Amino acid sequence: MTWSVERIVSARSSHPSSIVGNGARFREIASISPAGRGAFHWYSSLAIMAVLCLSYLDVPDYLYTLNGVTLPKYFFYAFVAVLTPSLILSSRSLGAYVTSPFVLWGLALIALNLANLGDAVINRDEFRAGLVGTRIQYVLLVLVLGFACSTAPRASFERIFPFLAVMIAASVILDFLVPGVLYPLDTEGATPGRAAATFINANKAGESMLITFLLALPALRPRYRTALFLLVGAAVIVTFSRAAILGWLLLWIYLLVTRGVPRYTLAFPLLAALLSLSLGGFENYLSERKDLAEGLANIEARVAFFRDGVLDDESAFDRADALQHGMEVFRQNPIFGAGAGATLLWSGSGTHNLVVMLAAEYGLMGVGMWLWLVVLLWRGHHFQDRRFQVAMAAFFVFVSMFTHNPFDSLYWLLTFALVAVRRRS
Repeated sequence: MTWSVERIVSARSSHPSSIVGNGARFREIASISPAGRGAFHWYSSLAIMAVLCLSYLDVPDYLYTLNGVTLPKYFFYAFVAVLTPSLILSSRSLGAYVTSPFVLWGLALIALNLANLGDAVINRDEFRAGLVGTRIQYVLLVLVLGFACSTAPRASFERIFPFLAVMIAASVILDFLVPGVLYPLDTEGATPGRAAATFINANKAGESMLITFLLALPALRPRYRTALFLLVGAAVIVTFSRAAILGWLLLWIYLLVTRGVPRYTLAFPLLAALLSLSLGGFENYLSERKDLAEGLANIEARVAFFRDGVLDDESAFDRADALQHGMEVFRQNPIFGAGAGATLLWSGSGTHNLVVMLAAEYGLMGVGMWLWLVVLLWRGHHFQDRRFQVAMAAFFVFVSMFTHNPFDSLYWLLTFALVAVRRRS
């Protein structure tokens, strides 16, 4: 089949979201028969969407938590296997991809962890060696998945994000209304009364909903954005995650000011005021739920924060202590840190602050890695609408103040790979 210059230019311009190597990838696919090209595009898109669904729903960790048998690595092997055809056909783009900003950041993070891994092996610290080894594997996996996504047109998989945002929100609401359906109430890591769906941890569920909502914005018209935003807001509330609820409110304000959502959403403050007046009724509802009795004190303290603005519950005190300890560790080890995993040795729940965790474990180099990533997200080209690119970068900065898990979470690392993408002009 003969391809004219005009058709080549048209084909290339119809895929503006490819990160690098559009020309190389185009020549590879153009050499395949029309039927083959169609089958390749379908397979590649379906494979990427399947991987994104399983990753953003946290299915690998969810199933392992439930049965203790299905190791997450089995899913990761499957991810690479199903994407292998796409990776092979796009192999000519690999050279450009490995020099892209996000990959350089990922390789620097791997090098930093390799140094820590060597130290752990020398000192025969099996705990640290296992932890650092896992972190290295996660980054390597995401670099591979990021390559597959970078060679596919964004439009071929971006519509999966509205579906994911709805699915996560609906499953979280179901978990709140009918607890025990998605996982046993005594599952390790779960907090009674705080809905978390397949994430088990309510804070992670809140983060994932807001991430998928942001990634869904380009695929939705303004009125549908508003509907999805309200659904996600309702689900975020029943996680009782203070960070997620505050993040949702700040995100709404930002989108309203930048006209990312319609102006009629100005009515939301009135609804919020009415909700605050009915908090007493909401608390009565919670107290009447016998299935929430075990975690009721924790939930009431979180509701009281939004009513009274007071942080005086056990969870808040624990986080303050962990944060202070992490800062002290950094002060004692400012250059190289105390070593990967050090914050988990004295606090099983971690620092709850990514910047402090990186500073305590990796020193100034860890802080530098965080700042580098913020710049990559800010300057990325995933969103054609600059408002959404800024919103994602700002949301990461905000969440970093409340969690230390992003570098250990597949859906967070995948988000970095997607959002930090750079397109050639």
